[in-house]
Amino acid sequence: MTGGIVDKFTRLPPNLRGFIWITLSTFAFMSMVMIVRHLADRYNTGELAFWRAFIGLSLLAPVFARSGSALFRTRRFGWHLFRNLMHFVGVAGWFYAISQINLSVGMSLQFTVPLFTIVLAIMFLGERVDTARWIATFLGFAGVLIILRPGLEPVTMAAVAAIVSAAGYAGANIATKVLMRDGTSDTIVFYMNVIHLPLALIAALAMGGISLPSIGDVPWLIGLAASATLAHWLLARALALADASLIIIVDFTKLPWVTLGAFVFFGEVPVVWAWIGGAVIFVATLYIVRRETRAAKTAAPTHD
Repeated sequence: MTGGIVDKFTRLPPNLRGFIWITLSTFAFMSMVMIVRHLADRYNTGELAFWRAFIGLSLLAPVFARSGSALFRTRRFGWHLFRNLMHFVGVAGWFYAISQINLSVGMSLQFTVPLFTIVLAIMFLGERVDTARWIATFLGFAGVLIILRPGLEPVTMAAVAAIVSAAGYAGANIATKVLMRDGTSDTIVFYMNVIHLPLALIAALAMGGISLPSIGDVPWLIGLAASATLAHWLLARALALADASLIIIVDFTKLPWVTLGAFVFFGEVPVVWAWIGGAVIFVATLYIVRRETRAAKTAAPTHD
C-alpha cells in the first residue's frame, strides 16, 4: 500500500510535488514558531538555540552514520564557519524576536531574506545587478519602513532582531551557495549543528545560564528541533523540484499561517501594517524571482 502511494507521488509533475513539499514546510515552520513562543517565558534565547542544535544533532544521527567519514571532509571549513556564524545570528535573532514581537510583524520582516541575499551576493560573490533588480530591492526595503513606520511608532529591539535575523539567514544562503559547489547537504547540516552547539552554549551562559528542561518541556523541545529540521528538509526538497517563482508564492503563506496560529494559541491580533508592508516585500521579491527565472530559461542552451 505504502509503495503504491509513493509510486503515485513520484509520477506527479515536479512542480506539483514541489508545491506539496513547500506547503508542508510552511506548516512545520508555523509549528516551530508556536513552540518557541510557548517556551520563551521559561528559556532564554541561547537555551532554545542550544536545545534545538543538541536535539537536532541527535535526530540526524542516522543520516550522519550513513555518510561515514565522508561527512567530515571539507576543503572549505572557513566557509562552513562563516555560514554558521551568520546562520546562528539568524536563529538567535529570530528566536528572540518571536518571544517579544507581534508574530505578524516578525513574519513580515523575515520576508526580507531574499533582499538581503541580493545585497550580500554583490558584496561576496561579485554578482552584477541591473537597474530593475535594484528598484525592486529598494521597493522591498520600503515595505520594511511601512511595517515599522519609524518616527510614528517606536522601533523595538525585537523588530531590530528580526531584521538582523533576516540578514543572518541571507549570509548563510550565500555561504551555502559556495559550499554546494563541491559539497553535500549532509556535510552542511553536520557542521551547522556542531558549530551551533558551542555558540548557543556561550549565548545561553551570557543570558543567565542553561538549565535542564522539566519533564513536561522535553516533548516541546523535541518538537522544536524536529519541526525546525523538518521545515529545512522539506524546503530543500521543494527547491530541488519546483520553479523558484512557485516556491516563493507558497512560502509567503507562512504569514497567514503564523498569524492564525498566534491568534488561536495566544490571542494575538495581527497588525494591518505588517500585512501591507509584507505584501510590498512579497511583490518585490516575486518580481525579482520571476525575472531571474525567465533570464535563466533564456540563457539555457537549446538542443535540436
